[in-house]
Amino acid sequence: MRPKHAPRVIDQGSVWILVAVPSIWAGHFLLSYWIAAIWCAKLPAGASLAEIRWVIAGLGALSIAAIAGLGVIAVRRYGGEFLVFEEITESSERGRDRFIGHVTLLLCGLSVMATLFTVIPGLVIGQC
Repeated sequence: MRPKHAPRVIDQGSVWILVAVPSIWAGHFLLSYWIAAIWCAKLPAGASLAEIRWVIAGLGALSIAAIAGLGVIAVRRYGGEFLVFEEITESSERGRDRFIGHVTLLLCGLSVMATLFTVIPGLVIGQC
């Protein structure tokens, strides 16, 4: 049982944003490969991926836009600057918020790179 005076972390918005960013990449990864697999399963061997590559690229653009939007929310909510080697030594709620903002921005960068690396095979590979 949770004491009444203890704040709920999810209500403060600190946990969902950490989970949402890599989840967007994971969703993009699954959708891209499912779409390509279904497309190639329905067509004969050696069929062209020219039509489906724009769908994969569009999904990638939407995913990157969503990740960037969450990055903007993180910067506004936590008020931190994006410094890779920022040392956060405060032992307070503000220090925790700055740390979560910092980690969220790092996850945004990692997720954008992962999304780009998911889109590249769809653009480079020409046949099933």
